[in-house]
This record gives sequence, C-alpha cells and structure tokens, in this order.
Amino acid sequence: MAAQWERLKTGLGIGPEPAQEPESLPSQLLHQLDEATTLSKTQRVYGFAICLGLGLLFGFLSSVFFLMPVKFAILYTLANLLFIGSTMFLMGPLAQFKKMFEKGRIIATSLYFGAMFLTLWMAIKLHSFPGTILALLVQMGALIWYCMSYIPFARAMAGKMFSSFVSG
Repeated sequence: MAAQWERLKTGLGIGPEPAQEPESLPSQLLHQLDEATTLSKTQRVYGFAICLGLGLLFGFLSSVFFLMPVKFAILYTLANLLFIGSTMFLMGPLAQFKKMFEKGRIIATSLYFGAMFLTLWMAIKLHSFPGTILALLVQMGALIWYCMSYIPFARAMAGKMFSSFVSG
C-alpha cells in the first residue's frame, strides 16, 4: 500500500522533488533576471508599446539626421536597441536571450551587437565620418542577417540569390 501511495504522489507531482544539478553562473543570473522582471500581461504590452514607439521615433529622427553621421548613428543604434527591448517585454528577457544565442543565431547576434558597438565607437569616440558610414552599413547588413535568422530558410535563400546574382 505504501508503494502505491508513493507512486500516486509521484504521478501527481507532489512527491519529493528530484535532485537538480547546480546551474552555471550565467544560467543562474539569467534565471534571477527573469524572476526579477516578471510582469503582468498588461505591463508587458505597455512596455512593448513604449519601446516600439520610442524605437520608431528614434528611427524616424535618425533619417532626419542622415547627413550628420554621428547623430544618425546614435539615433539609429538606439532605435535598434529599443526594438530588441520591445520584444523582450513580450517574450521575457530569459527567453529572448536564449533565442538570440541559440546555436544557429549566435554568430548573427554577435555580429549585430558588435556592429552596433563599432558604429557608436566610430561616431562618438573616433569622430570618423567614413568609419561611421562603413560601420552603419555593416550594422544594417548585420540587422538583416540577424532578422533572417528568425525566418526558416531565409539565410540559405538569400545566399543562393546572392551567389546567382554575383555569378551572373
């Protein structure tokens, strides 16, 4: 009878919890961040809408300053960060970071964030007009490549189209 009772408790999920392996430090930090940022659905929608709206505003303002690369670079990069932040409100930061750094996306994500850093560094620190323009082009290409990582077969199709275009 005791064995049946234990089986019933285990089946219902009220038995003793199995021992879990200790999480790695980055995993613990992401879990703590996810717990600390638990929001209601309404709060998530508001956060998404605010970040999206500010991202669109800064994206529009960046086009106004297109001939001023420093201002353009700062506004454009800020808009991109706000767009990423807006999706974090919908998915949650832990789920967002896990998706961004999956095996098939880690290169695109790293390239994208590296390009954003390079853009800001060229514009703010070096005040290099050609460097800022080059970094912006890299950032735009990295954004496209990053976005295509979320669409099944998009990068493979783009690669085939590019190779057929280059080969004539």
